[in-house]
Amino acid sequence: MTPGRWWVPILLVAMLALLSACGIDRFQARGWAGLTVEGDTLYVTSGEGRVFALNVAGDAEGAGGRPALIYNPFPPTNEDGLGPVYSTPVVGAPAGENGPGQESIYLVTYEDPQEDDDIGANVFALNAETGLQTWSTILPGRIVGAPSLAGNSLLIGTGDGSLHAIALPEDPAALPGRTWSPFQADGRIWSQAAVSDGSLYFGTLGHSVYAVNLADGKQRWRVELDGAVVGSPLVLNGTVYVGSLDRSLYALNAENGEALWSFEGDGWFWASPVHADGVIYAATLNGSLYALDAGGNRVWSIPAEASGPIVAAPEVLERSVVVATTENIVHQFSRIDGLEEWSIGVGEQVRAGMASNGDVVYLIDSEGVVHALHTAQRRELWTYPTRE
Repeated sequence: MTPGRWWVPILLVAMLALLSACGIDRFQARGWAGLTVEGDTLYVTSGEGRVFALNVAGDAEGAGGRPALIYNPFPPTNEDGLGPVYSTPVVGAPAGENGPGQESIYLVTYEDPQEDDDIGANVFALNAETGLQTWSTILPGRIVGAPSLAGNSLLIGTGDGSLHAIALPEDPAALPGRTWSPFQADGRIWSQAAVSDGSLYFGTLGHSVYAVNLADGKQRWRVELDGAVVGSPLVLNGTVYVGSLDRSLYALNAENGEALWSFEGDGWFWASPVHADGVIYAATLNGSLYALDAGGNRVWSIPAEASGPIVAAPEVLERSVVVATTENIVHQFSRIDGLEEWSIGVGEQVRAGMASNGDVVYLIDSEGVVHALHTAQRRELWTYPTRE
């Protein structure tokens, strides 16, 4: 066994259990929800299903101290959370005839209302300015992947293999409808749909990648791979880049699904690939971060090596790329050569997606603590516990 990789068999067993059972108990209990930043507001979803809005205006100057809470969390802390959440909240305004509608926070939860009589809904819309719920609705099946906002539609994949298109109401007080009937895929959908040029691209645990028309939900093409797809595809310049649990990163023609190339890594590609300036960054559960050009050639002669499995997508900054591991450590690597510039322990595992604003990277660990890291100053600015 490779030195320093003793945890890989243990992790693979845990991940296989997660795949086969769609979430083992300790994952179901809290989820691993993410966060997103819009201007000076950081929107945070804790794993047990509670939404916070934090004012991070002072971070630009590297100010210390805990950020101010903009409004009370939803649901309030004296109530139960919404249940396990695994996805990043989506913030945006639906398109309408009279221009963009109300900016909202869209949140999906893991539990299936059809299997639990106590759960009233698993899709929620909140007013982004007040944090108050505007509507909720039910979709059959457990939801792992984040929703995607496209025009006036919210696209959501579920654990029963369906891709739903929710028609968002222009009147925030109205209930949502359906843009088209659910699209049925060949397996569970944990992948967030990527939206590009009128099409949706997503993968399944059934080893497939799909392209579906955004307008009517009709299949354009389907490609079968040798492994499950967990992360969201990356669509760039007419090419779909997607990682698989067969240890390969694939490049597919966005028009017809034709395979352009594949790159074999040293482990499962669980995290979504990301890009900057034509370079694709893809991380594996073996703790390696690869930098590839559009033709699948290595930009770095050797991959950057992190402390453990990388489940969250890398966060690309102006001069560096940041990855977080399930070994409780965050690493910063140079985009030039992949050499490590800085690392810091954050106390608990990090599986949720990160966000950044300038030199500041935000993440939430598995215990629900939000961390703000200043990558230029190479220090932690503050922490914010969501479970107090």
